[in-house]
Amino acid sequence: MRVVALLLALVLLSGCGPQSQEMGNTAVAGVLGAEPARRGMTLWAAAEGRAGSKPTFYQGEGRTPAGALEDLSASGQQVVTCAHVEHILLPQSAPDLVEPLLSYAFQAPRQSTESQLWVVRTDGLDTVFSEQTDPVRRMSVMKDFGTSGQGFRPLKLREAASALAAGDPVLIPALDLTEEGLDFGGFALYQEGKFTAWLTGETALGAALLMDQPIHWTDSVGDRGVILESTGCRVEPIWQGATLTGLSLTCRLEGTPVGGWQEEPGDVARLEASTARAISQAFAILRRADGDGAGLKGRAGLSSPLRWNALSRDWAEGFDRLTSEVTVHLTLAQPY
Repeated sequence: MRVVALLLALVLLSGCGPQSQEMGNTAVAGVLGAEPARRGMTLWAAAEGRAGSKPTFYQGEGRTPAGALEDLSASGQQVVTCAHVEHILLPQSAPDLVEPLLSYAFQAPRQSTESQLWVVRTDGLDTVFSEQTDPVRRMSVMKDFGTSGQGFRPLKLREAASALAAGDPVLIPALDLTEEGLDFGGFALYQEGKFTAWLTGETALGAALLMDQPIHWTDSVGDRGVILESTGCRVEPIWQGATLTGLSLTCRLEGTPVGGWQEEPGDVARLEASTARAISQAFAILRRADGDGAGLKGRAGLSSPLRWNALSRDWAEGFDRLTSEVTVHLTLAQPY
């Protein structure tokens, strides 16, 4: 009943412009949050203030969808519309709300399926939807970083729905709530209605590379820094006779030295090794959770199209037993 309640409440919220702002007596939310509540459900909405004014926040809770919506609307002096929110946040305690949100996005004619889905690594959203955190401003920055390749690429609702419709697990970007506000915290592996694994720190980098995301990041050797950029990760199956036993993962990087870089023997090898370790650790987490959230199966199949049936069979029966051979090739630009 809680899932149905959320779905119906979101339908009642349909109809607004694509930007987060205040327009007269109507507040157009840019960030929406949903979480389970003791009395049914809680909806959160955040709208950007006009002309540098403070953001506004709205909350509704009730036993029924109508009650929650009425409570949210009565929380301020404006009508709140949330049909085209740019970001949808769920706490880590609410994996059962993922599929209803996706269903709603494709059923409501005015709801954008380009909205980005995030999991916040907290059990509640009350501290997220606050003036101090300012989720609208922070999420706008993170969206720009992801679009430009300066950060991990966000997950759109249509992308998540496509994976789940095919029966595949999905890696949902996760957020940490720090003293500075919301920050990228890794990925949550979602499958069968649950978050079954978390990839953070170095393994978050490895997961992004496994997903073939075109990202760049800063690494170092000693006190010398280098900006690394991924240019592709190739996935090839490893066979023993007619049986799939593992995957060959080959990642290519380009590096740009920063500061007073003076290359020393072994620098490239050390950078390649640290990246390969991140990829191996991320793959190990996915394998232990028996969930290919990185889309590896399809890309492995492209490398061996004539053996697709055998690959699909062995993948379903033994993904958690596959080994990995990781190779990283780094081309380092020479500083002027």
